[in-house]
Amino acid sequence: MNNVFLKVNHTYFGGWTDISISAGIERLARDFNVTITRQWPSSGDDSETKITVKNGDLVEVFIDDDVVLTGYIEALPIRYDASSISMGIVGRSKTADCVDCSAVPKQYSGSSTIQVIQDLVTPFKLNVINQGGDAGSLSIQADQGDTVFDVISKIMGMQQIVVFDDEKGQVVIGDIGSDEAKTALVLGKNILSADTEKSIKDRYSDYFVSGQSVGDDENFGQATLASVRASIKDDSILRYRPLIIKQSGDSNNGTCQERCEMEKTLRAGKTREVTYTVQGWKQGDGTLWKPNQMVVVDDPLLGYDNEKLVIAEVKYSLSIRGTLCELKVGPVEAYLPDRKKTKKKKGKKSNTGEVF
Repeated sequence: MNNVFLKVNHTYFGGWTDISISAGIERLARDFNVTITRQWPSSGDDSETKITVKNGDLVEVFIDDDVVLTGYIEALPIRYDASSISMGIVGRSKTADCVDCSAVPKQYSGSSTIQVIQDLVTPFKLNVINQGGDAGSLSIQADQGDTVFDVISKIMGMQQIVVFDDEKGQVVIGDIGSDEAKTALVLGKNILSADTEKSIKDRYSDYFVSGQSVGDDENFGQATLASVRASIKDDSILRYRPLIIKQSGDSNNGTCQERCEMEKTLRAGKTREVTYTVQGWKQGDGTLWKPNQMVVVDDPLLGYDNEKLVIAEVKYSLSIRGTLCELKVGPVEAYLPDRKKTKKKKGKKSNTGEVF
């Protein structure tokens, strides 16, 4: 049996009747929601209907001995009727402030990607862990009104990296599929259910990306702004469905073309996403299912013949349905279409991008 404990102010809380914990590589902050339901105390002593924690407290969430989230309590919902009362604790990772809060408007020019992300999150006392190797350098603007995550999303679109949080509440610059799942997902064995839309509503027949490049004497004869553009077709989409994207920052024809290819590949990959539900939260070797693991999927009904896919999101849940784990999986190209880094020419500025 999986036991979930919350550690708050050196005290452990457990016995939850409903649990939901989610983490993934397409989000910067994992979250949790736990509830306990009790009968009204017959003695009139309300101590049984209180949880001695408060909003803003630092919390660690454990599944058995494994820490799965470090963050803050954000809500303490209470619901009751004539016969019972339910009390809950809701919270998110330490990184949640980066999702909600504004970045200081600032221009970064030719800076290390890691240094830029570290500078963005330093006010929130967060660490940046680089698991993806050389993330390159860039020039980017944190605009007025941008949240920290808005700026990080621009960086992800440009540098072709993924940024998410870990169980310690740290910001991780990761590479896709950095770990291997020990258990396969197999139709007729451990797959309880599957859910996939196979939708093409976010795919287009023609992608057009345009931007502006700062000219110089070598390129345009004088310092000026020059329009650059690129396009690509997706022959799988038979109807005419154009998408025009404006790329911000200093661009060139090459980076605009890369953006076109990225949009086409990522959106096609998303069509193959599936959410599988399995019994329990652990694999055959006793380890938890985790996001960013590569997992073998054998599901001929959905066209997967022992294919390796990425676990993009994990949701651990406990309810009247039982102890379940939802695993959203998809091909690598649905999350990081092109793993090679753009080679910059000497003397050229790095370009910026926006979330895609």
